[in-house]
Amino acid sequence: MQMKDRTKVMFAVALEELLEEMPLEKVRVARLCERCGAAAPTFYYYFHDKYELVAWMFLQDFAGEFGNKEPGYTAGGLNQVTIRMAKRRNFYKKAFNDHGQNSITEYWIAFNMQISRDAVLFHTGKELSKDQEYAIKYHIYGILGMFREWLYTDNMTTEYMTAFLYQRTPDFLKEAFSVFPFSTDNILSRAGKNTKKS
Repeated sequence: MQMKDRTKVMFAVALEELLEEMPLEKVRVARLCERCGAAAPTFYYYFHDKYELVAWMFLQDFAGEFGNKEPGYTAGGLNQVTIRMAKRRNFYKKAFNDHGQNSITEYWIAFNMQISRDAVLFHTGKELSKDQEYAIKYHIYGILGMFREWLYTDNMTTEYMTAFLYQRTPDFLKEAFSVFPFSTDNILSRAGKNTKKS
């Protein structure tokens, strides 16, 4: 693991520890740095703010399953991502409970929208039509709602939720995702500064 990755992981671990003690809205970067024994400029070299660190942590879980693997999009892959997230369920509960301007909810929607655009463009060579864009938004809001229900209740298993979501992915998007190269570097470049490999 490169030094920059170890540093990011250090901040991620410290954030998870702090979220055991307080809600995300109360976490300050100064406190995070104090917990790590790091100076604030070190944090800001890698992340704009604590919300970008949260986004990077989510992308780590996503890239851990989808990055550099074939095929790119399966029900099993979605299930494995959710299993990874379940191991840090308390962290995700705290993260998704925050509704600030830069919340992970807003980031999740933007990330899924952008990667969907990229996949369709890669697959067809065309930008999204208006109908496709709204179909994707409808799907993303459904994913978010079901994920939050899974996160905060015992109403469904990970297997049921991910199989349901996979089956209801719009066909044109499922086709695009099935050929889209989910590169780990590309995924991780979507949150945090200095994320590309040296």
